[in-house]
Amino acid sequence: MTNTHSMDNGSYDAQFERLVSCFHTVFSTLDRSAIPHATPDTVAGWDSVAHVTLLSLVGEEFGIDIDFDEFEEAVSFASILERVRLATA
Repeated sequence: MTNTHSMDNGSYDAQFERLVSCFHTVFSTLDRSAIPHATPDTVAGWDSVAHVTLLSLVGEEFGIDIDFDEFEEAVSFASILERVRLATA
């Protein structure tokens, strides 16, 4: 079975799963299968406070310094994952 979010490098798979866990921690009522498609428009409660909480958790989880100005535009699971990958490359 092919993993649709898998990249050539297994670390991307791990990053994906770790980010899913971060999202699930902040948005605990969101079904895990919906998380990869999550945006503020599709997730109830994704407001500015939840966004800052999520980004803080992501920073802790991945050991990266979050530039909130840069991440302010990261308003989807996919865009946050992309920035995490760039920050940890």
